[in-house]
Amino acid sequence: MKTVQRAPDLWHFTPAMPIQSDLRVPLTYAVAVARDFGELLEQHGSSFDLSALQADAVGGQAQIELLFALVEELNEKIGEQWPVEASSAWRNQMHGTIEAAARSAETFGQALDIVARFGPVRAPFALFLKQQASGATKLTFRPAVAIKGTVWQALGEFVMLSILAIFKQITDNHLSGTTADMPERAYDHRRMLEDALGIPIRFDTGHFSLWFDEELYGSALPFQDPALFMVTTEQLQSEASQHARHPWLIEDVRRILASTRGKRASAKDVTKKLGVSQRSFVRKLAEHGTSFRALLDEHLKETATKLTEQGDMTLEEIAEELGYRDRTSYSRARKRWFGRVK
Repeated sequence: MKTVQRAPDLWHFTPAMPIQSDLRVPLTYAVAVARDFGELLEQHGSSFDLSALQADAVGGQAQIELLFALVEELNEKIGEQWPVEASSAWRNQMHGTIEAAARSAETFGQALDIVARFGPVRAPFALFLKQQASGATKLTFRPAVAIKGTVWQALGEFVMLSILAIFKQITDNHLSGTTADMPERAYDHRRMLEDALGIPIRFDTGHFSLWFDEELYGSALPFQDPALFMVTTEQLQSEASQHARHPWLIEDVRRILASTRGKRASAKDVTKKLGVSQRSFVRKLAEHGTSFRALLDEHLKETATKLTEQGDMTLEEIAEELGYRDRTSYSRARKRWFGRVK
């Protein structure tokens, strides 16, 4: 009897990969999944706060740690087959600009290039690699961050289902010769995956890959639209650039500082919550022209202004709320912020 191995407990990332706190995922996926399984999670006594997905979202992007926590809850409470059942989240119309660009491409190969190039815009936790192999084109995706094995397994299935949903739509469901590889593990829902993907699957391969034969790669697409393809490709390039430049780390620091009451968070406290090294933390803030001390001072000044305007707290109480040891230290800070002691 063959022994089937499970996925590793943790997929590690190399130093060249982005740190986890720099990544965000489109809120649309998390909201769709939460809508599908929210009631079931509550019925099973889930500890995951679904409202946190929207509360902590910035510009339609959710923190990647929240997505990982949601996936863990779904694996535990719903079962590891949940990606197959979450069709409302991975169907083609959920993928926005990347689906529109792929659909309007002239050839399947051009559409595949779009998915490989811009896949991380929609799934920043994954790296996409397209290569020629044995007369076919192979698209492989693997983790872009340190991620628990069972979480990556579920997300990998979700990515594969999403990609196939796009390709089925743009080819009018003509994917002859396409096959899939999946990591080795004990699947309790293999048949569900085979039915959902609609293509042959090789299990126990150690990775997630899709194989497309040469004839399909060069085939013309039925919905090609050069003008739309140019516009959507430019939009994807802009989205990728904006996402890379966005100061997510600064927003994370501000969020953590705002969540502390009566105890001032230190740089060590913040880096621990973010899961980054002190050196990386300092360097990345410097890249955005700031520092932890500057962000902390900004937070203290804004909070002091709000509490003072409320008018129901003494200076001593405000000083204590902001983490100052005494009124004198707080008064010095106020003079520095406002030019005089109010």
